[in-house]
Amino acid sequence: MSDAATLHDSLNQEQLQAIGDEIATFAARIDVAEHALITRLRVFDAHEAWGGTGFLSCAHWLSWRISIGLKAAREKVRVARALGTLTAVDALFSRGELSYSKVRAITRVATPENEQEFIDAAVHATASQIELLTRAYKRCRVDAEIPGELPRDQRRFVRRAETLGGMVRIEMQLTPEEAAVVWEAMQSAMSTGEAEASAEASAAAPTDQAPNAQASAEASTDPTQPQASAEASAGMPADPLSATYGEQLQQQQADAIVNVARAYLQHSPRTLSSGYELVVITSRDQLEHGPGGVGGFLRDGTPVPLHVARMLACDSARVDVVTGAEGELLDVGRSTRSIPSAITRALWLRDGGCRVPGCGRKRHLHGHHIQAWAEGGPTRLANLVLVCPGHHRMIHEGGLSVEVRADKIMFIDQRGHTILAAPPRVGSGQDLEALERFLREADVHIDASTTTPKWDGRPMNLSDALDWMFIADRSRAAAARVETTN
Repeated sequence: MSDAATLHDSLNQEQLQAIGDEIATFAARIDVAEHALITRLRVFDAHEAWGGTGFLSCAHWLSWRISIGLKAAREKVRVARALGTLTAVDALFSRGELSYSKVRAITRVATPENEQEFIDAAVHATASQIELLTRAYKRCRVDAEIPGELPRDQRRFVRRAETLGGMVRIEMQLTPEEAAVVWEAMQSAMSTGEAEASAEASAAAPTDQAPNAQASAEASTDPTQPQASAEASAGMPADPLSATYGEQLQQQQADAIVNVARAYLQHSPRTLSSGYELVVITSRDQLEHGPGGVGGFLRDGTPVPLHVARMLACDSARVDVVTGAEGELLDVGRSTRSIPSAITRALWLRDGGCRVPGCGRKRHLHGHHIQAWAEGGPTRLANLVLVCPGHHRMIHEGGLSVEVRADKIMFIDQRGHTILAAPPRVGSGQDLEALERFLREADVHIDASTTTPKWDGRPMNLSDALDWMFIADRSRAAAARVETTN
């Protein structure tokens, strides 16, 4: 089909079928090119070629270099590392016979011992079915737990996911005592006029319906029980008043959780990197010395490296102490912030997050003095930049530098290269020809059927598939034990 074809062209069924085949062929070509990218990324990562470029990890560099999200970049790095040991999966991927989506799912759970079972499943299943299979396999395989770690159902976590309706679902799993703290904080935040008014409105309901409302309230406030009523779980229609009250209560609980978080943020400065007090005893003379040495001491006498002390001096609370010739204490001043609140707000409004290209972190950031505070650098907006703790440490360790050029803040890596906010794209109008030439030289033959699964249309029997895989796992484990005893 000509690239000049438009939506307004009159195309017959045969031409439309040809377009569909071209779509499948281009997708397979893209997968082969993706394999080439992943292979080169594995070499790049193994040699830590991203080091010294001002990035915190290979994923951060990749996100910046090819203009993709950090989450997608982390997935590519993970897949690249995993394919270094999964040679059979890697070979099929290189020929376009396995799509990147299938490879991404398989590399989450496959090992060199069982990769062939996942390949056999992948060539007969769709990408969605392989995602389902690998998730179920990971969840059900008990012996996959790492020695020394807690079982998955006992691990603490907080997860965030966006729903199709545009809302955000936050799920957490805590120990009973931690859950009690969170639940009590929520209950305390609910003790407002709105909650009391809602409770009074519920109490004013007809007496023959009050018990159902009370039962629904008790079920809703129990974190270990589902929100549905006993009648609903038994297949009976739920009482309308009970359902309304339950929904109201859940809304109040959601409001309360948000209020707890809002109260914390209102009383916790956004630039502080931790919620505890770290005391460093130092002097301006100590901070001015360098480039190495001791920059101060903790309260217990532990020495603090100079670059760490200078980093902490950028954005912290300071108490000026005057001592005599013999070290006696003469005067103690008031605690003041190195960066006043007004300048901090202006800094957040201007930068909005870590200014180092490719980072994007927006929480627990530090204000860095471009001209060091210890060297007389002024605490003015023009001499400050917002950076994350990792990049702040990198700057003071010499792995990254920051300058102001023509009123623009610029970051320079160890090689002396300026890190651009968005690197230039290296593509050209001959990309398709280059890809086709690459495929010919690699002797890879691709057509519309290359990635078509051999699925016969029947639903996947997940239970049978898992049983088959676990039988294979147990057989390999038994054979390994026999070899060990012999």
